[in-house]
Amino acid sequence: METNRQGMSAEGRRGADSGEGHYMFSRHFSNLMASPKKKLQGLVAATITPMTEHGEINFSVIGRYVDYLVEEQGVKNVFVNGTTGEGLSLSISERCQVAEEWVTKGRNKLDQIVIHVGALSLKESQELAQHAAEIGADGIAVIAPFFLKPWNKDVLINFLKEVAAAAPALPFYYYHIPALTGVKIRAEELLDGIQDKIPSFQGLKFSDTDLLDFGQCVDQNRQRQFAFLFGVDEKIFASDQQLLSALVMGATGAVGSTYNYLGKKTKQMLEAFERKDFSSALNHQFCIQRFINFVVKLGFGVSQTKAIMTLVSGIPMGPPRLPLQKASREFTDNAEAKLKSLDFLSCTDLKDGNMDACS
Repeated sequence: METNRQGMSAEGRRGADSGEGHYMFSRHFSNLMASPKKKLQGLVAATITPMTEHGEINFSVIGRYVDYLVEEQGVKNVFVNGTTGEGLSLSISERCQVAEEWVTKGRNKLDQIVIHVGALSLKESQELAQHAAEIGADGIAVIAPFFLKPWNKDVLINFLKEVAAAAPALPFYYYHIPALTGVKIRAEELLDGIQDKIPSFQGLKFSDTDLLDFGQCVDQNRQRQFAFLFGVDEKIFASDQQLLSALVMGATGAVGSTYNYLGKKTKQMLEAFERKDFSSALNHQFCIQRFINFVVKLGFGVSQTKAIMTLVSGIPMGPPRLPLQKASREFTDNAEAKLKSLDFLSCTDLKDGNMDACS
């Protein structure tokens, strides 16, 4: 009988539209707090959701994707169904299937698999949280609801508390991304006393450019073993751009789309920082910024990330789902040339047919 990463039987797993199994699971774990786990730190790849040309999810390549991250980029933590993964463009059923595939294929290969379960509907978010617990994910993350918005800290915490309570055995992370949600509640304010309301709270994915707010989150929570994950969404900036600054301010790790294909390069910066070779760390940061600055000027987002990942890895990521549009051939050609000029990509790195697959 197959078991998941927490040793639970996968038998009897329900579809996304069934609540009975989730209810029994929630009842069984209702009195548990978050399981003690190794702290989430270092690089976390915000995973892409591979799709066919017809907009269906291409589950068949996720196993290769896992191996590529681990073996080629040295990245062993992932953040699934977030912005880069087009999570909010997927149905609840699709999000469950994607999460299951990452947990199944990542077993004994990845260190931590965090599933983003945020949704506009509290019930849907709870259902996704329960499902993540059932399949043995290592944590869940939630953005603020962004249509009917919470108007203050207490309202937002009440929403997050209800989602976390649906999977009390899983570490819970708040995904702070105000530029996309429009919820401007400062992370510093939100974290004040949050563990009293949400015992499973373990940290923050900080996707904002306000380093004052980020610094205060770290400074005011020094006694707590929170994970402070810096991760500015690529639709605004790439997290690589400011990562070194965030490390100086106390970031324990980073979540980003570029770690899918620049993970090895970014780890060199982290290693230099850890050995206090700040000159080398800064040089690595500037080198990465040269590429990010170049593609941002061309127009850089989820679509372009999928094209670059296809180019670099040889794994077909396909087009994005509407309303996003496929990256242009011109963008891919320019990105390839820039990667080569920075020695991020050699001719031997390219697989046959990559250009056709991503253009």
